Amino acid sequence: MRRSKLTALAVERAHRSGEPLLLGDGDGLYLRKQTRDGASWTLRYHFAGRQHWLTLGNYPDMPLAQARIEARAARVLLDKQQNPLSVRRTALAEERQKGSFKTLCEDWYRAEVQARGLKYPTVPRRYLDKYLLPKLGALPASEITPSDIARLLDGIKARVPTAANDLLRFTRRIFAFGVRRRLVTSNPAADFSPRLDAGGTERPRSRALSLDELAQLFERMRKTPNVGADNLLAIKLLLALCVRKGELLGARWEEFDLEGSTQAGAVWHLPAARTKTGEGLDIPLVPAVTEWLNTLRGMTAGSEYVFPKRRRDPRERVPHMGIDTLNVALLRVKHGLPHFTLHDLRRTARTHLAALGVRREVAERCLGHKLRGVEGTYDRHDYFRERRAALESWAALLLSIERGDRKVAPLRPRRSAER
Repeated sequence: MRRSKLTALAVERAHRSGEPLLLGDGDGLYLRKQTRDGASWTLRYHFAGRQHWLTLGNYPDMPLAQARIEARAARVLLDKQQNPLSVRRTALAEERQKGSFKTLCEDWYRAEVQARGLKYPTVPRRYLDKYLLPKLGALPASEITPSDIARLLDGIKARVPTAANDLLRFTRRIFAFGVRRRLVTSNPAADFSPRLDAGGTERPRSRALSLDELAQLFERMRKTPNVGADNLLAIKLLLALCVRKGELLGARWEEFDLEGSTQAGAVWHLPAARTKTGEGLDIPLVPAVTEWLNTLRGMTAGSEYVFPKRRRDPRERVPHMGIDTLNVALLRVKHGLPHFTLHDLRRTARTHLAALGVRREVAERCLGHKLRGVEGTYDRHDYFRERRAALESWAALLLSIERGDRKVAPLRPRRSAER
C-alpha cells in the first residue's frame, strides 16, 4: 500500500510558512502555494498526449483527506478515457445554463404567454429573439444588473423609441416573474421608466401619406430591383383592404372566396382569432383586390398562406412571412418620403376614405374598428354593402394613382328619398 508523503500537520505547517511551494502527495496530487495566503490542491495528469493541471479546491477549506477523495474521483474519469477538466467545464456550463437569463425568459414565455393563450404571442417572442436573448441570454439571470438593462435600452431607444418602451415592459415582466418564482431575488428593471430611460412618452401618431406620396412610393418600389412584386402587392393590399399587417401576413387561402360563390360576392372571411377586436370580419373583395390576390396565388407555389415563409429562420416562430420582412423590404426603397411606418398605411386609408365622402361609421368598419359608446352597443349592422362601395372607390383611386391620374369621383351622400 502506498505511503502518503503528506500529513495533515505537514500541510498546515507549509500553509503557515507563507513561502511559495509545491508539495506532492503522490499520484499527481499537489499542494500548490503561490501567494502568502493562498494555497490550493492541484492534480497533475496527462490526457491525449498533453499535461493538465486540475484545481480541486482551496486549502484550508478542503482538507488533505477530501483532496485525496477528489483526486481519486478524477483518476476514475481518466480510467474511463474522460478528461476531468472537460467533464468539469461541461457540468459548470450546464449548471450555469439552468440559471441563465435565457432559461428565465423561456420559462416566462411558456407560463405567461403560451399558457394564457395570448392573442399575439409572436410579439413578445420577437422581442426575446431580437433583443433580449442575443444580448443577455447567456448571462446568469441573478447577475444581470441595472447597468445591463440601461445599455440594452440605450442601444435602440434613439432608433426605435416605441420598441424600447415595449422592450422595457417585457423585461420588467420577465424579472417580476422570476422574483415571484424565487428564481431571482430582485428586478433590475424595476426602477426604469419609459419617459426617462427608454423611448419616452408615446404620443398618437398622425402620419398619413398624401396621394402624391403614394404615387411616389409605388413608382420607387417598382423601380427598386430587389424589392419584389410580392412586397409591392402586400403594400397595395394593406392599403386597399385597410387591415393590420399581422392580419394580412397570417392570412390563409382557405379564408378567401375569390370566385364570389355567394350573393355577397368575393369576400375574405377574417377569423376572430386573428383580429384585434376578437370578432370575425367579412371583408368585401373588389375586382382589383381579387386580381392582386390571384396574382399572389400563382406566386405561392401551393402554400396554404397568402404570404408564405421565404427562408428558414430559426428565430422566427410564425409559419408564414416574418412580421418584419415587409419593414426590411421597405428600407431598401429610396422613396425620399418623410418617415412612415406600415401601420401608418391604415391611417392613410382612413384619411382618404373620409376624403372620398365615406360615412364615418362605414369607414370605421372598413378598418375593422368597433363603433364606440351607445352607438356601438345598439348599432350591430355590419355595413357590408356600404363597405364594398367604399372599398371600390378607394381601390379605384389607388389604381388611378398608379396610372398617374386622379379621376375618381368621391362617393355622393344619399338623397333623402333613397334612405
